[in-house]
Amino acid sequence: MKQIITKIKTGLVLGLFAMTTTLSFGQTTVYDVIAGSPNHTSLTAALNQEGLDAVLDDNMSTFTVFAPDNAAFDALAAELGTDIAGLLALPELTDILLHHVLSASVQSTAITNGDLATPVNAANTLKLTVTGSSEVYVNQAQVNAADLSGSNGFVHSIDAVLLPIATVVDVALGSADHTSLVAAVVQEGLIPALSDPFTPLTVFAPTNTAFDNLASALGTDVAGLLANPELTDILLYHVVGAPVLSTDLSNGPVTTLNGQDITVDLTMGVMINDANVIAADLTADNGVVHVVDAVLVPSLASIVDNEMINITLYPNPSNGIINIKGENITNVVVRDLTGKIVLDTNNTQNIDLTGLENGTYMITVVGTTGSVTKSIQLLSGK
Repeated sequence: MKQIITKIKTGLVLGLFAMTTTLSFGQTTVYDVIAGSPNHTSLTAALNQEGLDAVLDDNMSTFTVFAPDNAAFDALAAELGTDIAGLLALPELTDILLHHVLSASVQSTAITNGDLATPVNAANTLKLTVTGSSEVYVNQAQVNAADLSGSNGFVHSIDAVLLPIATVVDVALGSADHTSLVAAVVQEGLIPALSDPFTPLTVFAPTNTAFDNLASALGTDVAGLLANPELTDILLYHVVGAPVLSTDLSNGPVTTLNGQDITVDLTMGVMINDANVIAADLTADNGVVHVVDAVLVPSLASIVDNEMINITLYPNPSNGIINIKGENITNVVVRDLTGKIVLDTNNTQNIDLTGLENGTYMITVVGTTGSVTKSIQLLSGK
């Protein structure tokens, strides 16, 4: 793979030198945008070392670059137990860098929620998320500066390095039997949380038939299920914040990311609550997927109750102080993406998360008529 990329890269460079320089004179390319940014010196060093500076400086080609900032490279180095020099020594560095590049010019306004983009390194797609408050994510990375225009395309700065690995999201996307699940995950903006390469997860994935059966039991259709205000809560009830193979399962309760327990029963096959595991151990680089034949519902009564809790959390993203709007709220529980409780409070008007690391958190608001879980992006915490 790297040899092929090197040949392409060399051809582009030779072609560039064969052209007259008049076309590029005085023009600022996507490479110039990156190299001129004090927040992207690590990316610039990586591009220069791998010889991709000349490629991105080519005005006869068009690019979109999702550009990890210096903090993103520092975070990746910390996860891998190394430093920037260690990252620059990675043998797959070219592949990683080209996983951030599209061979087309794409402005942020052209991105819609659920888009899939194939980068120059086509080992995996990029999953694009646009939230209700118009934040844009690429896989787990948030765009923190968009539409930096160059003469040959656009640069979008992001807060994490994208790795061309297979996640639990890819397992679901690759299955024709899970289109309803994928539609639900995309709609609720959970792709970033499920595609983080360093957040290990187990997903119990209901099939399309499972969604159809639940819809029929409730006298609705899949569109009706997707309109349910507790959908995020339901989806997170299918996710455990650790990789658990079928051989690791044992009888008893297991806590999910929505804070409630599912029940594992190994008496006759493998059952999760009232659902059978019909395909097990579909592994990904950040976890494992088990296919189930029923949708796991935290509380069936709360789904059909028209008086269920209705709350709003704002602002989202937040600088750490989150306001809560709703009635009959009794307490609030905040969990990180591993399921660990980081805050449990009966303060029902606002919560202070300024002591936490930046990232995605799940906030469960409990009221007298039920509970609801929403994701919050913390951008200016610790």
